[in-house]
Amino acid sequence: MTEALPLEDAKHLIHLCEGGRLYEVEDWIRSGRSLKVPDELGKTPLSVALKTRFHSLIELLLRHEEDQRTRNNVLRQAVDARRHDIVELAVAYGAETSSVSFTDVLMSWDRKIVSFFAERGADPITNFPFARAFHGRVRTALGCYLECKRNRPEFAAQLQEQANMALRHFCREGSLKWVSLLMWAGADPRSKGPTLDYPDEPEMDTTALDEASAAGQLEILKRLKLDPNRDDLGGLLTSAATFAHTDVISYLLELGAKPNDKPNGGSSALDACIRHLGWENSDRILYGQHQQTPSYKVFKTREAIRLFVEHGAVWAPGDSLNDVRRTLYGIDPEVTVELVGLLVKHRACDDATLHDLLRTPRMQQHMTTSEHRLSRLGLALDGRRRSKSGSRNPQPSPYMLSRYDRRQLYNEVWSAPTQQVAVRYGISDVSLAKVCNQLKIPKPPRGYWAKKAACKVVPRRPKLPALEQPRHTRPDRGRTTDAE
Repeated sequence: MTEALPLEDAKHLIHLCEGGRLYEVEDWIRSGRSLKVPDELGKTPLSVALKTRFHSLIELLLRHEEDQRTRNNVLRQAVDARRHDIVELAVAYGAETSSVSFTDVLMSWDRKIVSFFAERGADPITNFPFARAFHGRVRTALGCYLECKRNRPEFAAQLQEQANMALRHFCREGSLKWVSLLMWAGADPRSKGPTLDYPDEPEMDTTALDEASAAGQLEILKRLKLDPNRDDLGGLLTSAATFAHTDVISYLLELGAKPNDKPNGGSSALDACIRHLGWENSDRILYGQHQQTPSYKVFKTREAIRLFVEHGAVWAPGDSLNDVRRTLYGIDPEVTVELVGLLVKHRACDDATLHDLLRTPRMQQHMTTSEHRLSRLGLALDGRRRSKSGSRNPQPSPYMLSRYDRRQLYNEVWSAPTQQVAVRYGISDVSLAKVCNQLKIPKPPRGYWAKKAACKVVPRRPKLPALEQPRHTRPDRGRTTDAE
């Protein structure tokens, strides 16, 4: 093995190469002196010659280079520099084409270099080189792909799958230009297979149509030209519903997608949409926020749910009802009321399902502040239908009366500001105001506590009114009321 030159001699050789001193380098070699330099220099005569682009000097050094790794490095650098002449020269003097991945070759954007490697048996399959080049938006790779597919028919099916993989990627990304280019090259949007992100996980296999639907890429779906007689519009509808893409959902419904696909007559798409209520508020997920999600942060999903029930979707959750409750607990109860209202208005579920949703103690606690809104829908707090002959001024439910002591709460709201009292009950001041309204507890008027702090005259505290007795009962004569 040739020994490395002393440091001073190595520096002198590098200096000759940097200056393009071809004849002096040739005399150096003719005298039998080594071309190997110490690693501490961080460069070699060949790497310096490549930077000078002095073809004759590169050829001279390659002709006398003994190290295979160095020759292979020259080939890689020539590919990166898109120097077809140096690529040919390096291979002619022993560089191995297999030392450069075909992906890197395609990324050179040089069709002559790609053809040079392809003619020498470069591997177009391992590690999906064409799919990776397409991901990198290398337009010249399209022509190379078609040429390789034509010249090497034994790889046609595997090459086709790489184009399909790239199409799935761009359908998800939303690049209409590259979707069109790949469709021109023959990529199949209906072929199910892996993506470049999950090439070895069959459970993640998908189609370009599914990717476009799940990503909400409406223009891409239109470019793919869906066929109601051929494509699974119901499956695409569920993909779009998983992320509540209302424009795609509307488009698929207009094409004739049937939302009710479950054996029990329910809608998988509507189920997926309701699940998304728990995912739309990204702050809650990313930062672990524990407070309830306000209704405006799930606006998109609420609109998607409305769209489904207006098109006849049926909610039949089956075993997933507990998951739905857990989702709703983390969101403002107004969203639950809205959901129930839509289900009732469009007859999107039966009474038993509504009762099952609302009957649990925790759900009734969650819905306490919205009991009056449920009442307007003709429902009791547990989801049962209210009697039509009931009072126009509904009384608090037994649950509400067991949850709160009217007398105690009345005294508290007149002893401290609402925000302070609400903290004791673990609810917001808005929710506490709703509780007082339902329990018919009078609250201090606006500005009461500011006036009191300023020692100004404030209104007298009104008496706590008695609750009305149900019409079918008669109050006991000796029974005291809870009015003052």
